[in-house]
Amino acid sequence: MKQDIVQKKCFTIGYGDYPIELFLYFLQKTGIDTIIDVRSSPYSNYNLYFNQDNLEKSLIKNQIDYKYMGDKIGGRYSNPSLLYPDGTVNYQKVQSTEQFQDGIRQVLSFISTGKKIALMCAEKEPERCHRFALISRVLQSKGIKVIHVRPEIKLQENEDLEKELINSVIDNRQATISSEPVNPVDSMYEKLNKKIAYKTKDYMAPVEENPMPKKPEVVMPVPSVEKIENVVQAPPVVSEPAYTSNPVIAMPPMSDSFSGKRAKKQIQKSLF
Repeated sequence: MKQDIVQKKCFTIGYGDYPIELFLYFLQKTGIDTIIDVRSSPYSNYNLYFNQDNLEKSLIKNQIDYKYMGDKIGGRYSNPSLLYPDGTVNYQKVQSTEQFQDGIRQVLSFISTGKKIALMCAEKEPERCHRFALISRVLQSKGIKVIHVRPEIKLQENEDLEKELINSVIDNRQATISSEPVNPVDSMYEKLNKKIAYKTKDYMAPVEENPMPKKPEVVMPVPSVEKIENVVQAPPVVSEPAYTSNPVIAMPPMSDSFSGKRAKKQIQKSLF
């Protein structure tokens, strides 16, 4: 007789403004025996029962294990390589980091031991929390059945929540510019990511340098030594003035008048 293969499960839960007694009641009703705290900062300014030390004591007192994993699968990051240009955490990039993948391996290891675990964060509603938008989808892709514990102990499977959000988050009437088919699940997660993810305050995206293209260098050919030696520079030509034995004196124009003849005789006497 074949045994039915039971799909491994993982629950998620948020505490919000719950009194610790009500939170413990939810865990007991769903049979959860291990809480994995996925808060990046395991403290609460408005619900002191859920500060890490207080919470762990209350859980242990009620035979529930506590594990902190917000340092591996938390939702807050400041590394510029994991952010959108506006400073919002990019979940898709976070999922590809070794730190996050190591955290997922640890969660899977806890589940494989037979423990009934729940990922815990502050938000009551899973669609407003990274435990859904960042973590649940990855666990689901690993064959884990993710179930969200909603207020009033309403249980909702992750796949059903995805379908519900696709209809509410995505406007199917919008025409897509690209001719490539759009995966509605991917589009829903991306839109939700940008809406709910932690955003670094006063973040300035690094400006990519765009240097001016360099002008091509003009390389002048260098003549060889042989060519240089063969080049004989001619000495500069200096023109010397020509000398004659008798200086040439310009003759003024002669006229037929007496004054002209007299001037001619005077010039001829000066030559001899």
